Amino acid sequence: MYKLKIMYLFIIINILIFTPFLVLAEEVRDITFPVGPDWDYHFSDTYGAARSGSRSHIGTDIMTDQMAPLVAAVDGRVSYLVDKDDGWGLAIYIEDSDGYSYRYLHVNNDTPGTDDGKEIRFYAFPKNIVRGSQVKAGDLIAFAGDSGNAEWVAHHLHFELWTPSKQAINAYPSLMAAIGKPVEPATETPTSAYQFDRDLKLEDEGEDIRELQKYLNQKGFVVAGSGAGSPGNETTYFGYATRYALIKFQKAKNISPSSGYFGPITRAAINGDNIEVVSEIDDTITDGVVTAGWLVKDKVLPRVYHVDANLELRWIKNEEAAVRNFGEDWYVDIKEFDDLEALGMRFGDYIF
Repeated sequence: MYKLKIMYLFIIINILIFTPFLVLAEEVRDITFPVGPDWDYHFSDTYGAARSGSRSHIGTDIMTDQMAPLVAAVDGRVSYLVDKDDGWGLAIYIEDSDGYSYRYLHVNNDTPGTDDGKEIRFYAFPKNIVRGSQVKAGDLIAFAGDSGNAEWVAHHLHFELWTPSKQAINAYPSLMAAIGKPVEPATETPTSAYQFDRDLKLEDEGEDIRELQKYLNQKGFVVAGSGAGSPGNETTYFGYATRYALIKFQKAKNISPSSGYFGPITRAAINGDNIEVVSEIDDTITDGVVTAGWLVKDKVLPRVYHVDANLELRWIKNEEAAVRNFGEDWYVDIKEFDDLEALGMRFGDYIF
C-alpha cells in the first residue's frame, strides 16, 4: 500500500510538472511580425477559445495565403522542426536568448495551388533551415499552409508564444505591438456563468454535465424533482432525465431538432442565454450581416459552416453531422457569401 501511494504521488508530480498551463496574464514581447511584408493577413484574439475535446486554443490564428513567407519573430535558433506530417502537421519553433519559444504550426505540406499533401520540403522550409540553425528576426524560415488538423479550414499560421518555464501565453498583444496597433479591449456579451465547449449526448460524463443540469434546474427545466439531478443534487452523468429536461428547453427556445442532443446551437443558446447577433460584420456585397446560429457557405470554399456563438466558422464535416446537429431540413436556409475569409471570419474546429 505504501509503495502504491508513492507511485500515485510520483504520477501526480509528473502531471503537474509536464502539463502545459493556460496562462492568462498579458505579456508583450518585442517581435517581428511572423508573416512576411506585402502579404495580406488578418487575425483576432482567440487565445483561450474553446476547441474540440475540451481543449483551449493556446495560439493566434493568422489567416493568410498558401505559401505566404513566414519569418523569424526574433533572433534565435531553430529548436524544433517537423518536416514529416504524422497527423499534427509540419511545424517549426524558434527559441530566443531569453528562453522564450515562438511556435509556427500548419506549415505548408502541399504543392502550391493544390491540397495534395505531398510534403515536398522545398515548399515547406528553405533548404538552410534545419534544427539548430541560427536565424535573425525577419529571416525566411517557412511557408504558410494547412497541414495537420487545419486541412479542412483556410490556410493560416497558428502562432504560439511560450515562456522559458514552458507555459503558453497570449501572443496577440505581441503581434499587435509588432504591427504598431494597440490591443483593443474585448467586447463583453451577456453569457451564462459557465461556458460550455463541447457537444454532449446521452451517457456522456463530465463536470460540464453537472453545470448543464444546474442551468436547466435554475431556468425551470427541472431535471428531477428529488434525488440525483434535482436542484442541489446535480450529477456528472447525462442520463434520460437530463435529456428530457434539455428537450423541454430546446422546444421552449425553438431549437430544431429538439432531440435532447447538446450541439452547437443549444450550446450557443446557453452560453449566450439566447441565440442572437453577438456582433456584426458588414457584408458590402450582400448588404447583410453574419449572425451567430446561421449556416453559411461561400463561393471560394465549397463547404457549409455553422456560425458559432463567438462568430467562429465551424465546418459541418458531412451530411450525417448536419442532420444530427441541425435537423433533416438543415439545407433549407443556408446563407451564401462571395468570400467569408475576406470578411475577417475566424475558422474553428469542424462539427462531427
